[in-house]
Amino acid sequence: MSADARHLDRGRRAFLLGSAAAGALALAGCGPVRLGGPAAYTPPPEGIDDLYRKDLLALLDRGLAARIPSHPDTDDLVAGVRTAFSRQRQAMLTGAEAERSASPASDDGAGASDGTSSEDAQAPTDLQGLEDLLVRIRDLTADAARQVSGSLARPVLAIGVFAAWAAQRLQIVGSTRKPSAPPSAGSIEPARTVPDSDPPSIGAEVDYRSALERTQEDEWYAGYVREVLAAYESGSARKRLIALSDADRARAENLADFAEEAGAKVVTRDAAYPLPGGAVTDELRKDEPEDLALTLVEDHVILAGAAPFERRPLAIAAALDQAVQLAALRSSLSALPTLDPEGED
Repeated sequence: MSADARHLDRGRRAFLLGSAAAGALALAGCGPVRLGGPAAYTPPPEGIDDLYRKDLLALLDRGLAARIPSHPDTDDLVAGVRTAFSRQRQAMLTGAEAERSASPASDDGAGASDGTSSEDAQAPTDLQGLEDLLVRIRDLTADAARQVSGSLARPVLAIGVFAAWAAQRLQIVGSTRKPSAPPSAGSIEPARTVPDSDPPSIGAEVDYRSALERTQEDEWYAGYVREVLAAYESGSARKRLIALSDADRARAENLADFAEEAGAKVVTRDAAYPLPGGAVTDELRKDEPEDLALTLVEDHVILAGAAPFERRPLAIAAALDQAVQLAALRSSLSALPTLDPEGED
């Protein structure tokens, strides 16, 4: 090979090596790349369902890490709340997360707290702290139920119902501060930006129409019965029942407007409704308020899961409001009201 040829060959090889080095630096900026392998996978942003679900799981973990001093007046309630947190946590896990949580070798925090969780530092250490956490869970689920997919809205709101009941129950049996009132329908608005890559979904229109019809009927009935029961009370008890009756009827009217807009059946108010047993008895006065509240909780949790996003606030607020009523009427409640019958007998 001539000197000129050798010179050209060395120049060509230097150029090729320089180009390869430049390409390697460019690829290094994109992360490790294996020669001949596929490009690194970048997962899409999390959707609104997962964003709320993970925040709720973090609060439930904090509750599971709680260390509340024992007291005979509150031990049963605290134990019930802790059991509910565990049940609710399982309901919020994906299949893969549940599998990891069940594995003894899991060290990713997917399991229930054993006292070493990162949530320990913020875990409740007294009854007031537990009540405050329950209120946070209640308010987070109200926001979530407004924005997540219909299939998730129902279990999320069921968790909120339990939290609202338990927070109020702690005030009754544990003498904690009175919890703040649940959010009103007018205050429940979208709290987060929904990622364009993974928008939530709503249920079938037929389910929405069916839930609207049933809830209208039950609200009209509840308004009538509570008005009848108020006639047998006096003072603050009478005023409270009348206020509840007025609220029932106002919701029924709003639901009728929703039904007309959706092309669903509009249920009109009857002048009177048949009472269980046909008359007002001591047993009816004792049992019916609880039955009414449980029925309306179920109606509105189902309705929230079936309704379009903008029609959910009324159902969310109503379900939480009825949960507060139940705190004075019963000492236990299912961890997932309307989804898990345990504890509702």
